This record gives sequence, C-alpha cells and structure tokens, in this order.
Amino acid sequence: MNTILLHALFGLGGGLGALARFWLTLRVTHRFPLSTLLVNVLGCFLLGVGVGWLPIPNGWAEQDMRRLVHGFCGGFTTFSSFAYQSLDLHRRFSVLHAAANVVVSLALCLLALWAGLYLGQRMPAA
Repeated sequence: MNTILLHALFGLGGGLGALARFWLTLRVTHRFPLSTLLVNVLGCFLLGVGVGWLPIPNGWAEQDMRRLVHGFCGGFTTFSSFAYQSLDLHRRFSVLHAAANVVVSLALCLLALWAGLYLGQRMPAA
C-alpha cells in the first residue's frame, strides 16, 4: 500500500478514535473516572478484535491493517497499545517481561505526572 495513503489513514483513524473518546466522555459522567475506565477497557477489546479478527483487504499487508487498528485505538486510548505490548512481551518472552513493563510503566507514569504537577504548580502564570 502507498506509504502516504497509509499514513493518512492512520491519522484519520487516530482522529476518529479521539472523537469517539470525546463523545463517550461527554455521555458517561460519574464521581469515579468511569468514562476513562470504560474507554481503556473498550479500547483494549477493540484492539484485540482488530488484531485478532479483522480481515485483510486485497492488496494490503497484515502490518498495514494492524497500523490502522492501532491508529484508531491509539486515538481512542493509548492504554490499549500498552496492554497489547504487555501481552506480546508475555507471549514472546515471559510473564516477568510483561510484569516488568506493567510495573515500570505505571510507576514511571505516576512519577512523571507527580513531577509535572509539582513543577506546573510552581511556575509563574502565563
């Protein structure tokens, strides 16, 4: 498939995923971040279906179709990519590799968020 077309479709998928997330978060409100949980779980499910089941159109490579699925799900939620990569580490290497990815990612992301909040709250207003 043409590389430019593939990039355009990946971007379109990402944009549609972002719009789907925005639409869903407007409709699901709760004290608990239920919309985020729902988006993350649904995104993981859609990525699994997309990678595991979607037929490959004539003239397309399997990797092209996967990129499109990852584009939509990545725009919808990056958690789906994280979950897929963690399971892939388990499948290709070991449960220890997958667990390390989960623990290190969670710890570093929480630390990065804390550091960003800490710095952001101390910066002068624009």
